[in-house]
Amino acid sequence: MEDIFEPLFNKDMSFRDARLLSYEEGKIRIETPVREINTNPYGFAHGGYLYALCDSTAGLLGYSLGDYIVTQQASISYLSSAALNDTLTVTGECIHNGRSTKVAEISIRNQEDGLICKATFTLFSIGKTNDQ
Repeated sequence: MEDIFEPLFNKDMSFRDARLLSYEEGKIRIETPVREINTNPYGFAHGGYLYALCDSTAGLLGYSLGDYIVTQQASISYLSSAALNDTLTVTGECIHNGRSTKVAEISIRNQEDGLICKATFTLFSIGKTNDQ
């Protein structure tokens, strides 16, 4: 299944230097550094970058469940800042796996296990993958 990450890592600047830590049905962990391209003018990880990490991780969760999905609704809480060169761990888990909708909880923590943000995504299935 790791081959699904190659196109994402090459296209999405959020995952440019990402490393897959674990991937199983309904759960995923990714590690990625905060690079200068990901920061705002104050030198901290841009909120849009953090959101993109969460949204893409939610999409990969849908794939792990055998579905191509789109984001139907999202809510994110930014709790702390992440600085340039911090190492972020993005963790996602599916908490509802319905026929047409899924709900994913995503969190991002820094190298000191500090919670940077927490997000919830409602995902809508637009079809089944061929892998499942």
